[in-house]
Amino acid sequence: MREAMCSAEVDDDILGYDPIARRLEEEMAKMFGKEAALFVPSGTMGNLICVMVHCDVRGSEVILGDTCHIHVYENGGISTIGGVHPKTIRNEEDGTMDLMAIEAAIRDPKGSTFYPSTRLICLENTHANSGGRCLSAEYTDRVGEIAKRHGLKLHIDGARIFNASTLDNTLLCMSRC
Repeated sequence: MREAMCSAEVDDDILGYDPIARRLEEEMAKMFGKEAALFVPSGTMGNLICVMVHCDVRGSEVILGDTCHIHVYENGGISTIGGVHPKTIRNEEDGTMDLMAIEAAIRDPKGSTFYPSTRLICLENTHANSGGRCLSAEYTDRVGEIAKRHGLKLHIDGARIFNASTLDNTLLCMSRC
């Protein structure tokens, strides 16, 4: 590992010249079918950036699980740095949140000026505080449908996305056997 680090071709990533960072970003964008990707040094920073991009108005609200990583372990960064209000929904044992509870928590952006407007729903896959359980694609799609219906964005904390991919493929294989 040390030898690889010492011989790595590196440069200034701020100026866009770091070939390793650029290759990693290009590969991740391709892998996930996205236009681009951004390398950041931590998942906490990645989540904070995503929440702030989706909640571009200070005082916005995000709906997320009460035991999710963003809420429990990221030092309140979405509030402290991003100015984003968390609205928590109870996480079920499997890491999901009740779909009706999500829908009921959404605040109408055309409503009162006395409370924050919901702009984002966050999921976590795999869900660390639920034993690393993998959220199903069907569940994720249903939450995505709720978000679309209300004009909201959906962010998935994918810090363990490759675990989710492996678990999902393992479960798929097991169900076919």
